[in-house]
Parts: sequence; C-alpha cells; structure tokens
Amino acid sequence: MPILEVHHIEKHFGATRVLEDISFDLEQGQALAIIGSSGSGKTTLLRCLTALETPDTGTIRVSGDTVFDASQPR
Repeated sequence: MPILEVHHIEKHFGATRVLEDISFDLEQGQALAIIGSSGSGKTTLLRCLTALETPDTGTIRVSGDTVFDASQPR
C-alpha cells in the first residue's frame, strides 16, 4: 500500500495553470525527487501536499486515508 497517493492534482492562479494533472504514488522506503526549472510548480506542489494551498482538482491520500478530495464539498 502506498504511503502517499497523489492523483490528478491541478492548481490554477487566475488564468495561469501552475500544476496540470500531477499523479504519483510513493511506497514506504521509496525516495522521490521533485525537480524542474524556476517557476515550474515545485513549491506549489509541496504547498498542496502540506495543505498550505488547496488544489483545484484531484485527490491526496496518506496511508490510505483521504486528506483531500476536490470532488467533496469543503
């Protein structure tokens, strides 16, 4: 079972699409690197994963528990 599941995360700031359909699973013991050029959305992704930003679409699960689901009312 993945310890982190991220599926179809998107984030927009006005007309600017910062994250587009980001999906990955992280298994226990795995390492993940987030790389990219300046302004490519690395920090925005991390802010979404830590609930400092709210994604516009997608789901985030930690150890099988849904911590964010854009299809559910807030």
